[in-house]
Amino acid sequence: MKRKPPSSTLEAAASAYIGSRRGRRAIQPAPSAGRAAERVLKPLTRQFGIGVEQLREHWPEIVGKRLADWSTPKTVQRSGGISTLVIEARGPAGAILQAESRRILERIRTHSGDRAPTRLRIVQGQASKPADAPGGSVKKLQSSSHTGETEATTPEARLLSALDRFSRAIHRRDEP
Repeated sequence: MKRKPPSSTLEAAASAYIGSRRGRRAIQPAPSAGRAAERVLKPLTRQFGIGVEQLREHWPEIVGKRLADWSTPKTVQRSGGISTLVIEARGPAGAILQAESRRILERIRTHSGDRAPTRLRIVQGQASKPADAPGGSVKKLQSSSHTGETEATTPEARLLSALDRFSRAIHRRDEP
């Protein structure tokens, strides 16, 4: 059986019927929040310079992994036309950062452009340090000096003993 080609009037009537019965058009999806935020933040970055969160994100690339483990950027303070990056460092890393401050400022300027901080201020504190590899801190505790307690022979007992000594040391330190 051969089909007859539909007539143009029949097609027009079907199209009109479908058009009158069709629901509302689909709502367009919301614009990307990332693109909207970028449109707002990009001019602000050009005007005010790089933020601390961007520096934290790229800190190991800027100062190197060794110093990034022992320091973290805290704030960018702006006074007049001068901006100062405040870095919190642990122990001897503060002296090393101070010695490397010129190189660090150059790397920050390369990373963030013209509006980068022009000074560094290093404060001693407890900078967050990434967690050790599994078992790294346990080995340090086991090799610490003995407190006169007898150690058991199984690894689990030695671990529990070391953790117990560590817990007592922390509680003694935190007592008023």
